[in-house]
Amino acid sequence: MAFKLGDIVIDRIQFGVLENSKGIFSVLTQLSEATITTSAEAVDAVDARGNLVKRFYRAKTCEFTATNAMNNLSLIAAAGGSDPEIATEEAKIAMPKIIEVAKGGTATLTDFVDGTVYVYGMSGAGTLGDPYEKGDAATVDKYALTEGGEFTPPTAEGVDRYLVKYVRNVANGVVVRNIADKFPGNCQMTLKVLAVDPCAPDELRAGYIEFKSFEPSSDMEFSLSTEGTLNFSGSAAVDYCSPMKELYAFYWAEDDDEAA
Repeated sequence: MAFKLGDIVIDRIQFGVLENSKGIFSVLTQLSEATITTSAEAVDAVDARGNLVKRFYRAKTCEFTATNAMNNLSLIAAAGGSDPEIATEEAKIAMPKIIEVAKGGTATLTDFVDGTVYVYGMSGAGTLGDPYEKGDAATVDKYALTEGGEFTPPTAEGVDRYLVKYVRNVANGVVVRNIADKFPGNCQMTLKVLAVDPCAPDELRAGYIEFKSFEPSSDMEFSLSTEGTLNFSGSAAVDYCSPMKELYAFYWAEDDDEAA
């Protein structure tokens, strides 16, 4: 197919890649309903009667909005303004944990932190009873907990299950924090879109939209449900040190055939 400028029909965004000076920090595969909105400030020159003589445009702005079909920890981190913290054996992270333990059962509270263990009796309706204290052995009003984390619940009459909340040190995990006085930094965002020429609908091709300087928005809303989605947006700043001062570029190459 000879190269030409004209209509294209976009199927979907296959990838969204966010990167900074350290490299790629997020790859998005669930973006949909994406929109790029460009606007400019208009200044009108008018005559003595108020007739428009010339409209001058200046100060372009560019906004990107999309919906991520699933909650995404890297996007939540980007909006929160902080890098995800990765737990390792050398740098463990204290994390909360909540479990239920049936009467007569046991549990292992791995790497629990002293002073953070809370134990309550719980009714079938989820109502909490009085808290229990730690004892040398499990009794009617005390629970047992060894240094190795072996937990035995109390033996209270009329209580069939216990709620246990504690903090433990995790060596393999991640924490994403939304910090009140930190905001997203600029990054580069590249979108790979799959599209067709309407005159050759059987030839699926790839196009690339590149934002040299993209700043994710701090405003983010996501639903904590199975069907929850995440609204993702940001602003394209001017690539200030570039002589072209571009907000974004759309690349469409003849050899980017995705049919294979």
